[in-house]
Amino acid sequence: LAKGITPWVTLYHWDLPSALEQEFGGWLGPKSRVTAAFGRFARACFERFGGRVKHWITLNEPWCSAVLGYNTGDHAPGRTEAPDTEPYVAGHNM
Repeated sequence: LAKGITPWVTLYHWDLPSALEQEFGGWLGPKSRVTAAFGRFARACFERFGGRVKHWITLNEPWCSAVLGYNTGDHAPGRTEAPDTEPYVAGHNM
């Protein structure tokens, strides 16, 4: 800010906290629980940084996160167990 740079913050860029991965199975968890937890995280970010950050991006490349993370396993969390269902559940929860 001091140098005139306008910050843009991405809340999720393939880096779900490991606690949410362990507790909910990441984006596969029950939608109401994982989205509520992500909502609390987002609110905490808005409260802490909202005075300085005016531009927010919720999810970066959700297709990549869902398909590459829960189908091919190329990205975190690297799952390949149920490629016919998991990418759709994860994508829906995102």
